[in-house]
Amino acid sequence: MRTDAKPLIWLHGEIKTPSFSAPGRSEAGTLLRRLQLGDHPGMPQSRALPAIGAACHELRLHHSDFSWRIVYFLDHEAIVILDVFAKQSRATPIAVIELSRLRLAAYRRVLDSKAMKSTTTKRLTRAGWRIGTAQDFLGLSTEAAALIEIRICLSGHLRQRRIVSGLSQSAFALKMASSQSRTEKMETADAAVPLDILIRALLALGADAAWIGKALMDWDSHA
Repeated sequence: MRTDAKPLIWLHGEIKTPSFSAPGRSEAGTLLRRLQLGDHPGMPQSRALPAIGAACHELRLHHSDFSWRIVYFLDHEAIVILDVFAKQSRATPIAVIELSRLRLAAYRRVLDSKAMKSTTTKRLTRAGWRIGTAQDFLGLSTEAAALIEIRICLSGHLRQRRIVSGLSQSAFALKMASSQSRTEKMETADAAVPLDILIRALLALGADAAWIGKALMDWDSHA
């Protein structure tokens, strides 16, 4: 797993992962890993929440007739998860906004503390914050986490090869006998796109088995 990623930070014991379905857990893991790696999804996957503060957003997940939201703050060196809740109304609940503001303020106080001489990591840990990865936060198995890494790696290379080939998404969709919306999902590591489709798309852009294997090895060893 790549180590050149921002850590996830959340209040241990207060912010817990809900009982997502397996597809929902995979989708959440993919989006959180993209955030960790510096890729910021836009609508409809992520929406800004200025009511909480600057650089605050929510990931939007829909599974098993439920809509879930993961509220997060994009710090310079971390992704801070402020709340996770089931969306049951059109507007974000006031209680969620207020609690997220309080948690964000608490996080900033720890960072700004002059009384605690230890490192930022130790200060956060002592204040009850946990520092980890999407796998840690979601309780993903090693296999599930690896599949997410593979998907993100392949989708990123697909986008690069498509651009280098001089093809627009719509032109590439025609080449694949698919739709532009489907092509966009391929390039954003959407969990709804099977891995074999990503591989077929790379092969259509001139990649071969050896190239794909090397791309995965380079990704896994990147530090």
